[in-house]
Order: sequence, then structure tokens, then C-alpha cells
Amino acid sequence: MLTFVNPLENIAAVRLLEFLAETKPWYRSLWGIGVVLAMEELHEACTAMRQGHLSEAAIKRMASSLQKRVGVHPGFTDAEKQFLGHQLQQVPRADGVAHFGIRELSARVSSDYLTRWGRAVTGNRFTVEHFARSVAAYLLDAGFAGQYLHNFIKARLDAPELISLSQLCDALQAEMLASPRREFEVLLAFTSTPARLNGVPSSWLQGAAIIAWLKEHGFNTAGVRSPVAMVLKVQARDPFGAAKAARNEVDRYVARALIATGEPLNCVPMLWVKGSTAPAPLKEASRGVGVKELFREDRVFSTGASQSVDAALELLAHLEGSSPTAAVAGGWAAIEGLLADPNDRATAADNLATLVTCSFPRAELTALSYRAQRTHPGQCQELEGAQTNRERSRILATMIVDGRMPEMSSVADQAAAARLKKLLANPGPELRTIREAIGESFHRLYRQRNLILHGARLDSVALTASLRTVAKLVGAGMDRITHGHYVQNLKPLELVAKANLALALVSRELPLGCVDLLEVGGAAEDGNQGPL
Repeated sequence: MLTFVNPLENIAAVRLLEFLAETKPWYRSLWGIGVVLAMEELHEACTAMRQGHLSEAAIKRMASSLQKRVGVHPGFTDAEKQFLGHQLQQVPRADGVAHFGIRELSARVSSDYLTRWGRAVTGNRFTVEHFARSVAAYLLDAGFAGQYLHNFIKARLDAPELISLSQLCDALQAEMLASPRREFEVLLAFTSTPARLNGVPSSWLQGAAIIAWLKEHGFNTAGVRSPVAMVLKVQARDPFGAAKAARNEVDRYVARALIATGEPLNCVPMLWVKGSTAPAPLKEASRGVGVKELFREDRVFSTGASQSVDAALELLAHLEGSSPTAAVAGGWAAIEGLLADPNDRATAADNLATLVTCSFPRAELTALSYRAQRTHPGQCQELEGAQTNRERSRILATMIVDGRMPEMSSVADQAAAARLKKLLANPGPELRTIREAIGESFHRLYRQRNLILHGARLDSVALTASLRTVAKLVGAGMDRITHGHYVQNLKPLELVAKANLALALVSRELPLGCVDLLEVGGAAEDGNQGPL
């Protein structure tokens, strides 16, 4: 059970759990990587720049972003902040002193990063969002699976023993040490024997041996029918991560089998991780790329689609369901094809970030309005007559600005209401902060694309984290582009221009302007568009 003196500690713990839940919508999800991985990414990028795979401008952007983050981070000492500043006075060169200095600082901070956050909490030197985003990103970047972390934290918060947020940080730090990357055995079974030149290898399991392996490791064998299986050995921190690593291996096998034999691999749709109590699905959970506008406007089977938008949507499908490398390449191609300046392809990242940022206020307001109406129907009677999500958002925003928003029963919703109150009080700076965070994730996707296509790097330190953070955001942005095309008759870059103007003009004097950032003329009716 969480014990706290400062109520913000309780909200921070709940927000941390929210970031670790894989099913949260894009506007409540984790948008960026942790500061430790950002240092490791910069270290890797310096080498890529020497090899010609990344530009000096890209390194400067990374260095500037990192220095800004470290400068406001309560987990770094003043001396460490000053040290990093010295390393980044010039663009670090591969194998130079500054290059190695970044790596040394990363290793130093990583060794007790969560303990540092515990001290910051004890000293009341934290904000809810900064704490939750930083800790969640660090743990996920380190290789833990979100579900494992969610279960770990929830168990401690639900236990009868009292635990403070600082002590939770210490418990997570201890878990980092207790659960290093280690070898897991994962059984992959086939429904038919794969074609092999020299037959089934002696190391594979056949027939009764498969059932025996499953029984030996405590699995239910009912319904398992497989002539042959292989035991994969993967590195992971927890069983959920082992299943994910095994899926990546299977993806490689499937690709090889297809190009080698022209035949698919017929796999049992489950994986069995030694040490787990239940099998894991072979198919990975959705990355969350959703373009619901296609369904809302009944355009799924449209034959008159725009060539550029239609092509981008086909490319975007790779971001949802393909291997990590194909997902990055296809995802960025979709973005670049619609939003890039002909003279600077990287501008597509900033353009998409602008669209997603303009979508954020209404998305959060819409979702919260339905929860508020459900839990406080008497105090939210105004919402009953709202015909569109735009109307709902304006009503709820007015309630928040006027101080009439009822206190939500859910701590997560209380946190959302607090974020919206801060946003509506001074929209300009808050929206710029959101755009910077989202833009950095899109620029990271572009860098990953360059490392893959130009450097044949399939194992970048930030590849997995990049996909984890951008998939839902890209879907949100493409949803707005699709709506702009079909409903507003706007080209993608016309929509970006509108969004840029809206962000430039939004002010604390007109907080309800946050609801209409992507509207034609600022006041067009949107119909029932859903959360965006």
C-alpha cells in the first residue's frame, strides 16, 4: 500500500502504471525514451556520423535535446550537468574524448538512476509527469516488458505493507540488479514439418518429446498438436520480454523460409517460455497504429482515394504489423511522402509533430468528458445535449476553466484534469513543450530509418524504443491527415500550415481555441470524429 505525505506521490505512482499499460490511447501513452538511452543513442550516432549514415545537423539536434533534458533533471548533480555541457560544446567526434565522456556519464547515471529519483522524491524535487515519464521510459529502455513492470509495481502498491514512492524507486532499482538480461528457453512448435535440405535437426523435439518438455515445465498440454518443435534461446530480463525476443527470432525464420522455399512456416500460434505459468501468443500485440477516420468516413473500400494518401496508408500498415526494420522503413516512407519539404526530408518529423500536438487537447478532453458524464451525471448535465466531440470538448474545457469540473474518482483521470487545467491556463508554452517531445520521437524514427537503409544497422540501441514510442503517435497524425483530405478537402501541407498558424496564435486569453486548432477557419463543425 502506498503511503505518502505529498498527494502528488500517489498521482505519480498511478501515472507510472498508466505509462506501463500497453493498451492506453496515444494521448496518455509514453512519447519518448529515457535520458540514459538518449546518451547511449548520441554515443552511437557519433560513430554513425563518421560513417556517413547520419548528418552533423542530426547530431547537433540530439545534443541540444539531451543537454536541455539533463539541465532540468533532478537526478543529475550540478557537476554532472556541467560535465555534459563541456562534452557538447562542440559536436562530439567518434572515438574522441567527448565521445567517450558521454558513454562514461551514461554508465555512471545508469548504475543508480532509480535511486536518484528516490532521493528527488524525498526532497520533493519532482513533478508528476517528469517522474512518471522518466522512470517508465528508463525501465522499458532497459529491456523490461511493460506487463512485467506493471505487475511488479501493482503488487507492491496493493500489498498490505506500507511503501512510499521513494521506497518503490529503491525496489525497482533492486529489481534492475536482480533481473539482468539472461538466457530464456522458448519452445516454438510447428503445425507441419518445415522443409529442410537435411531433414529435422537432432536438437529439435519431435512427437512425444514436445509434450514431455511442456509437462516438465508445468504447461497444460491439452490441444497441443505438433509434429516438430525447436527450443529457442533468447536474452531477456523477464518472461514477457523473452516471448517478445522469441517473436523477433520467428519473424526472421519466417522471412528466410519464404524467400528460400517460397513456402510459409506453419507455426502453432503460441510460445512457451520456460519459467512461465502460461503460454504467450505468437502474434505480438498491436503497436497501436490506428487511422480510425477511414472507418468513420466509410473509406476502407473506397475506390476514389487520393494516390498520395492511399500510398501512404499502405506504407503505414508496415508500422503496425511488420518486423522492426520494415516497420521503421515503411512508417517513415509514409510520413515523408506526405509531409516532407522537397529540400529537407527531416521537416516531415516537425510537420507531423505539429498535427499530433494540435490533436492532443481535443483527444484528452473528449475522453475525459465521457468519463465525467458517466461518474458525475448530475454535475455534467451540459454534456447531455452535445452532438459532437467538438461540442463536448468545449463544454468540458469551459468547466475546467471556470473551476466547475467535478473531482474524478479515478486518480488517472484526476491527473488528466490537472494536465488540462495547466494547458488551458497557458496554452502556448504547454503546446510547444508537447510538440518538442513528439517531434523528437519523429526525428528519432527518421534517424533509425537512415541507420537501417544507409548503414544496414538492424541493432541500433534505440530501434525498439523508437517503435514503442512513435507507432501510436504516427497513427494519430495520419488520422488527422486522412480527415483533412476526406472531410476538409485539404492537402497534408495545407493542414500543417493551418496547424502552425493555430499554434502561433493560441493564447491564455482564448483558452477554448485549443479545441479548434485544426478546424477550417477555426470554427468549422467536425461531426462525430471520435477522440481526435
